[in-house]
Amino acid sequence: MKRILLFVLVCVLFVAPLAEASWGWWAPVQPNIQPPSWNQPSWPSPNPKPNPQPTPQPNPQPNPTPNPTPNPGSPILPAQPSNPGTKVPLPSSSLTSDEQTLINQVNQERTKNGLQALKIDYSLVSLAKQKSHDMAVNNYFSHVSPTLGTVYTMLDRAGVSYSRAGENIARTGSVARAHPLFMNSAGHRANILHSGYTHIGVGIVKQGTSYHVTQIFIKK
Repeated sequence: MKRILLFVLVCVLFVAPLAEASWGWWAPVQPNIQPPSWNQPSWPSPNPKPNPQPTPQPNPQPNPTPNPTPNPGSPILPAQPSNPGTKVPLPSSSLTSDEQTLINQVNQERTKNGLQALKIDYSLVSLAKQKSHDMAVNNYFSHVSPTLGTVYTMLDRAGVSYSRAGENIARTGSVARAHPLFMNSAGHRANILHSGYTHIGVGIVKQGTSYHVTQIFIKK
């Protein structure tokens, strides 16, 4: 009898720990996780109240309206005389020293570039003077004259024989600037240094403080 009781006690002591261990393995451990705290989103008000505009206060001492000052960038155009031609004298028929200087400068450029010097043709000098005077009288600056037409029209009307022709014109405040202006312009420089030209005529007419300069080139 004592053996039976001892056997039962031993079985109880041996099986009880096994039962606790098996239960502990199956029982999931709940992590100690606090539920996240969700912040209530902040949304703009669907009907925002506009900022009140300040009520303008009257100026107790209004500034008087200043007198308008003239704009210095807007020059006053001079009145054109009714007959501007009367203020532009006819040019001299002979070659002036300024005209001769321009011809010399042209030939110096041609010589430096290995080209033949141009010969003076006095029929071209006369036509160049006419063109410069026409620009001064009629107050324009163009290769097409409202009265004389183009340089080709002038040559044909004057009966000048040519196979090639060209024209340079300038309007400047100083005759000394005319040649540098021509040489710094591709088209004008090309006429001065054109190997096909043989003759030249130059005419200069002064109008007020401006000089109208015409160069006519032809190949005979």
